[in-house]
Amino acid sequence: MKRRLRRKVEIDGPFGKTSAYATMTDLPDELVEKIVEDLDDNGSICRLSLTCKKLHFLVLPMFFSRNKLVNPQNGLFHCRHPVPELLEAIRTALFVRNLSSFTFYLTSEIEQVILDISSLRGLLARIPPVGQITIGLPKRIRYIDGSQGVRTMAKWGREFLKLLETIAESGCRDLRLLDPIGYLSNKFTPNNLNVTIPPPAKPTGSMSRRTRNSGGFRAHSHLTGMSTIQVLSSRLFQPFFIGWIIDTLEVNRESLVCIHLKVTSIDPLLLSRISESINLPAIKEVKISSRFNIVWVGLCSFLNRHPSTTSLHLEGILPVKDPQIPDPPIILPYLSQLTAISPIVTLLLQHRNRVPLLSSVHVLLNWNDQSELDPLAAVATHAHISSLQLSNGIGGDICAILNRYIREDKHTRVITSLAHIRSVILDQRITIHPGKFSPLTIKRWLYLFPHLEHVTLSLRLLDPRLGLSAEEKRDVVTEFATQFAADRPTMKTLSVGFISAINLDDLRRMPGFKLNEARVGLKVMPVGRWPGPENEIAYFSPAIHLL
Repeated sequence: MKRRLRRKVEIDGPFGKTSAYATMTDLPDELVEKIVEDLDDNGSICRLSLTCKKLHFLVLPMFFSRNKLVNPQNGLFHCRHPVPELLEAIRTALFVRNLSSFTFYLTSEIEQVILDISSLRGLLARIPPVGQITIGLPKRIRYIDGSQGVRTMAKWGREFLKLLETIAESGCRDLRLLDPIGYLSNKFTPNNLNVTIPPPAKPTGSMSRRTRNSGGFRAHSHLTGMSTIQVLSSRLFQPFFIGWIIDTLEVNRESLVCIHLKVTSIDPLLLSRISESINLPAIKEVKISSRFNIVWVGLCSFLNRHPSTTSLHLEGILPVKDPQIPDPPIILPYLSQLTAISPIVTLLLQHRNRVPLLSSVHVLLNWNDQSELDPLAAVATHAHISSLQLSNGIGGDICAILNRYIREDKHTRVITSLAHIRSVILDQRITIHPGKFSPLTIKRWLYLFPHLEHVTLSLRLLDPRLGLSAEEKRDVVTEFATQFAADRPTMKTLSVGFISAINLDDLRRMPGFKLNEARVGLKVMPVGRWPGPENEIAYFSPAIHLL
């Protein structure tokens, strides 16, 4: 298509007949568009767009449209399944000058990955800073075995590290590095993205002694000012990229307000090395997550260095048990939201710590152990906490845990002192033993909160049966909501799964709603006790009626 379409024509002018050549650009735009539509080769279209300015602005928009991509002229570019020539087309497009958001998932072919990385670096160097950049790593990279494969993987590592350095120096404000959609952890899928050789000894940015030893880069501080860094691919937490992660966090220390690191299967020593080098005075949101529980040696030190934190999410992170310092003091004066597994929640809410603004606590339940609800005793001592959420993991069963805790509460009476809780969320993500499931336990547990106003539940907690129709689900939720509306005058809303939230005040005002009819199945017992499971006696707060 590079050859110009020529035909010799005779033109009558004032000085007689002259000879000239007509080209494709002389054709009407409609004919050019028809020609391009008949081309089935993206490469030919891209080359055609390079012939002249007119065809460039006419052909490239058609290229993006036929590949089902939004024209990047509007400042947004999102692509999850790129064609080979896509990034090259964007890099050469003259009308792509300002991008506010850029999302791109790399393919699995090693040669294409390297070409795309090179094109992306060229694009970022040509256009003004992109506000939000999201890069998805490939699921796996196919390469030739033997020495050639090792060299190819080494090349992939070096090229991707250069891309990360270019992004860090480009003025990006929000950087996200993701695993592809549907990717399973290294436990299930071989990780052939590992770079087994060390990075270059000479850093690519301005040098310092520490940077030179780590083999990473050091970005120019006057060119960077990231506010959010999310490294959500645990495959990047290997020695080859650790230097870049540490240096990027340090260079942007004054501007970072949010960090999210997914450190599944990381060496605890690497996690300690990263945390010890982090000092972010403006940080607001911290999220460190792992699929498997790992011990974070420098946890308390990290938290005390960042008192500005308002939202803390620690999933799969365990504290160090030091017998010499059983209750290390932690001061987070601005913390308002906390999400963590039971040992971390208990640690942060123990009496020596100060979290005066904490209003929302989310406990991640991993096992059916009795200690999973130990944080409730600590929550009871903080009257400023108004929202409580419990979520189960792969090995946790909310019903079993709550049932065991109700039995224990007849001795401790801790749970009955949670009168300051206004909102409860129970998220049963996985049902472990449907046959032993007891929705009645959930109802009994919720009745223990005398001033509860908002409840959000998973449908599995009301009915563990699978394959329910939409009408059957609504009936289950309506029955539960009717009982709550009758028994709990303070209750305002009930949300279950994807069903629209029910306003209980509206339910009470419905014609025919009667308190006695709604309380079918309820039995009011003498103040202080009621017959619990297996004929046991449990003691509770006086103003509570139980189902």
